[in-house]
Amino acid sequence: MALADQLDVYLARRAAGAFRPATVKIQRQVLGRFVAWLTAQGHQRWTTVTGAQVDGFLLHLTEAGWRASSRKTAANALRRFGDWLVEAGAVLRDPTADVHLPDADEDPLPPAPLSEEQVATLFATVGRASVVDLRIRCHLELLYSCALRNSEAVHLDVTDLDLDARTVLVRDGKGGKTRMLPLLAGTMNAAADYLALRRELLKGPDHGALLLAHSGRRLPKGWMQGYLAGLSRTIGFHVYPHLLRHSIAVHLLRRGADIRYIQNCLGHKDLEMTKVYLRLVPGQLREDYDAAMPVFPVQPPSSGNPAVVASPASSTSPGADQ
Repeated sequence: MALADQLDVYLARRAAGAFRPATVKIQRQVLGRFVAWLTAQGHQRWTTVTGAQVDGFLLHLTEAGWRASSRKTAANALRRFGDWLVEAGAVLRDPTADVHLPDADEDPLPPAPLSEEQVATLFATVGRASVVDLRIRCHLELLYSCALRNSEAVHLDVTDLDLDARTVLVRDGKGGKTRMLPLLAGTMNAAADYLALRRELLKGPDHGALLLAHSGRRLPKGWMQGYLAGLSRTIGFHVYPHLLRHSIAVHLLRRGADIRYIQNCLGHKDLEMTKVYLRLVPGQLREDYDAAMPVFPVQPPSSGNPAVVASPASSTSPGADQ
């Protein structure tokens, strides 16, 4: 069976199985590019593909500017496909068996985080005069204090917030992962203030979305990106939604928070994804984390953990604990 035909069979079976549509889409993109590269090299059947071609393709991705994290995703897609080729009897030996998985340290550093003073300045620019102001404050608290991705924040429903239990439930985050996170005092106050006036934004039936636009519908994902782009020109430093998530991760590490707690907050499936933030903290601290890693507890700290960073919205001064 030809390269592309075998790939089509694989993807069709994965789409009909337990693979999420987003995963199938990524595999289609990576493996489709692999097939095109192999075809250009003169290959027509999978039986002629060896580990040398797999290594050559990953080198091609490096030369094309793919980051280590993206190349690791590609390598994982190749490995899954190689396993299936053997199971399907298409090849006798898996050509991807010895594929190299790029190390996280091969990636460039994450963006430099905002300082805690800059985060406090950002929150100080947002007023409390209208329901939109209160929605913005609530949105920012979710991005920073809860370390949510912007897509996760805008997809929250009112029922995902439990102010009595002081928790927020993030459903179907990246990779389909659901996680429960604590609400710090600043986020609690911002959410309560906004919910008290949220109905002013409704236009027609209430479908339960937490963050509402002027239209009464769920706030578009791009709204906060545009708002922060404009605000950046006013406050004198660049900020965007994902930078707040990066920043809280580094701030928590500098305060000595358990890296597995930070992993849970960020919703990372692999601890290695979280450890990249160790490269933004002092060298000795990173060495201490690496040495202690095997014995770190999995449970998140209690709400009284002194490592928790203050929410700027409720701090009396920049960087104060809460």
